[in-house]
Amino acid sequence: MTITNPLWHEITECRLCACKKLDTILDLGDQPPANSLTKSKDNEETKIPLRLLRCAECSTVQLSATVDPAYLFSHYVWVTGTSRTAIEYSKTFSEKVIKYVPKNNPFVLEIASNDGTFLKCFKEKGCKVLGIDPAQNIAEIATNAGIETWPEFFNEEVATKVLSKVGRPDVAIARNVLPHVKQIDSIAKGLCDLVGKDGTIVVEFHYAGPIVDELHYDSIYHEHLFYFSLKTMGSVFQKYGFSIYDLFRSPISGGSLVVFLSSENKPQTSDLEKALLKESDSNLNELETWKSFGEKSKEHADQLRSMIQTRLSDGKCVAYGASARSSTMLNFAEIDCNYLAYVID
Repeated sequence: MTITNPLWHEITECRLCACKKLDTILDLGDQPPANSLTKSKDNEETKIPLRLLRCAECSTVQLSATVDPAYLFSHYVWVTGTSRTAIEYSKTFSEKVIKYVPKNNPFVLEIASNDGTFLKCFKEKGCKVLGIDPAQNIAEIATNAGIETWPEFFNEEVATKVLSKVGRPDVAIARNVLPHVKQIDSIAKGLCDLVGKDGTIVVEFHYAGPIVDELHYDSIYHEHLFYFSLKTMGSVFQKYGFSIYDLFRSPISGGSLVVFLSSENKPQTSDLEKALLKESDSNLNELETWKSFGEKSKEHADQLRSMIQTRLSDGKCVAYGASARSSTMLNFAEIDCNYLAYVID
């Protein structure tokens, strides 16, 4: 039975290919959205199913529940500029991306640009920049800091508005945003329409490889609808004539990939060929691989709870690191105030 709610609904078919055969990989239970912290323990939490599925047709791994994006993102609490790692990485990222643009002073557009930390690096290199971000509060921070940012959810319509009001970007960047959105086709097509035949799309995403290999089950929460491999990310853009031709690895999220896409059928680099071969050899897109991931995740959560239970005999236990990921991990392992006195950060 499909359960519906004004804030969320569970899917009955794949978000990418509409196949109705969806296999459950891991059920993490009903959980509150990761960043929906309450000010009092007496405040009732909204709990939503957190279940990981795999499409039998296209292999895409995704959540069962779609939560209203306005509820999750309109007043987003994560600000890129508060992360030292992100600030340092933004410099490296901009240097690498610029190498793929043949012209001087290119126009760089970023969707889900947050507070403009990454666009600032491009602006300092002489680029014309524009950010698109749905969080009104964070878009204002960016604009006030000198990075023009439109407070909108990016889609085909917004792409058309950019083309008519600002012009065609040479580079369109989507960092850690595609896994967050249900209307992924509209965003992918909008990006392709924006850069046209001569432009480059740059997409960064938490890669399924380390998610499986290192048991990143804590990265599964309601903001992240998709968990992409190279194969499944590539399929998102193939229908619009764009293909991945190069990549580099990113330290963000404990293991991300940055891929470069073009409509010009550029030859694949050796780095991409090696990554695709490794993905194929590891059976990353196969159901059994993900089933094993689900089983190991349950074992790990049980071991974590057992370890804390043992330590309680020595006195009070506290936790360090109040991240969104800790919300998934603690809820899945059923570690509550009976186990931990508090979590600090």
